[in-house]
Amino acid sequence: MGGIDRFHLPHLHLSICRITTVAGTAQPRVNNKARSAVVARAEDSRRAVLGGMMLAGLAAVSAPAANAVDIIDDRQAKAKGFDIIYEARDLDLPQAERDGLSQARGNIELTKKRIAESKARIAGKLSGDIEKKYWTEAREELRRQVGTLSFDINTLAAQLTKADRKEAEALKKTLKSEVTALDFAIRKKNKDVAVKELADFQAALEAVLSKVGA
Repeated sequence: MGGIDRFHLPHLHLSICRITTVAGTAQPRVNNKARSAVVARAEDSRRAVLGGMMLAGLAAVSAPAANAVDIIDDRQAKAKGFDIIYEARDLDLPQAERDGLSQARGNIELTKKRIAESKARIAGKLSGDIEKKYWTEAREELRRQVGTLSFDINTLAAQLTKADRKEAEALKKTLKSEVTALDFAIRKKNKDVAVKELADFQAALEAVLSKVGA
């Protein structure tokens, strides 16, 4: 028995050593690189949070206590027709008011100013175009001023009594005939006739304006 024990002991010792070594290598080991990455990410997150808090604090300190409000007095602009563009888009208003016709008729002083300007353009621009034989310009100028005058004369005539309106209507017919004759002379490019018809047109215009109180 003693001999047998001595023969097998080295093998038994070798087996025990191997088992111990294998058991030792089977134990889990901590990865130092992974632990370092986790720590680094946690540090970065903490720095980001602290940086955001600092920026928020600086913004709160630098922000003004209250926003300034400018108060503008637009009453003069509105009195000159600033709101007309909004009235034109308002479907609840009458069409004449949306077009600005009611406002134009309602201001008699402005109506008389437009008539005075038309008279000045007829005596200046229209007469000059005829003298220079600028027939296209003369025709367009005549029609522009007649269109404006017709509107403004009707506005002033509406303020008259029934009897005075009837007389004004007769004078307007004479004025219309003179306008037609002048326009025809301009289209025919006849300077002598156009100069004569211009004088007749101005005389008929003065008669009408005198009657309506322009």
